[in-house]
Amino acid sequence: MEIIDMLSISFMQRAIIGCLLLAINFGLYGVFIIPRKMGFMADGISHASLLGIACGLFIGINPIIPAVLLAAFLGFLLASFADSPKVTSDGLIGIFLSGGMSGAIIIMTFMPGYRPDLFSYLFGNLLSIQNSDIYALAIFSIFTIIGFKKQWRALVISTIHIDLSRVINLPTTQSKYFLFISTSIGLILGVKLLGVILVSALLIIPVMIANQYATSFKSTLLITQFSGIFSALMGIILAYIFDLPPGPTIALLLVALFIFSILQTKLLK
Repeated sequence: MEIIDMLSISFMQRAIIGCLLLAINFGLYGVFIIPRKMGFMADGISHASLLGIACGLFIGINPIIPAVLLAAFLGFLLASFADSPKVTSDGLIGIFLSGGMSGAIIIMTFMPGYRPDLFSYLFGNLLSIQNSDIYALAIFSIFTIIGFKKQWRALVISTIHIDLSRVINLPTTQSKYFLFISTSIGLILGVKLLGVILVSALLIIPVMIANQYATSFKSTLLITQFSGIFSALMGIILAYIFDLPPGPTIALLLVALFIFSILQTKLLK
């Protein structure tokens, strides 16, 4: 009965749709990001986005706009230096994180008073999602599907064996820029729902769960999608029933599922 009541509330409907779109998108990007050992990218980009959010709030525009532009630029830089022997990816991400956070804090000193809107982006607020946020996620999802359809073979082979993808002349550079820039933008679109602190959970943990069971790339993708979608739905339901914040509930449920998958696979050996 409580679930039926929940589904009749408009902001809960938007929260469910938004989380499902995020889970599906992050599931696609995650299966290519995690094998490249770029999971730290989620934390780096999301934390660096605070600089764009703070700038937007300071000048009085929608903070997501400068945050998305900043994220796209940072994704471009990551793709540009991905093969550089002098600038490592994890080091560059660490610079993004510290630089973005520091810049945001500096800008906040020029904004007098308490800024609850900034803190909502820090911790997320699923229940504040608007129709415009759903439209943005829907457009991004269409872009994601089209992009993956065009880049699928190059992404799969370059993720499994980068040298082979180059030998058979696949557009690995193009697919790399698509993956990093699109993932960065997707992370920012998820910040309003899950927050800077928690957005990485939906990108990273479903893939980690899938790795415990999957025996092929296809099964990894399917289990990743199932884990993300299940956790998003159950997290929102549990948050509604027990009056908990949805973002942290989803993240903790993912952590619990990961621990269960580790224990189960260890016991089955």
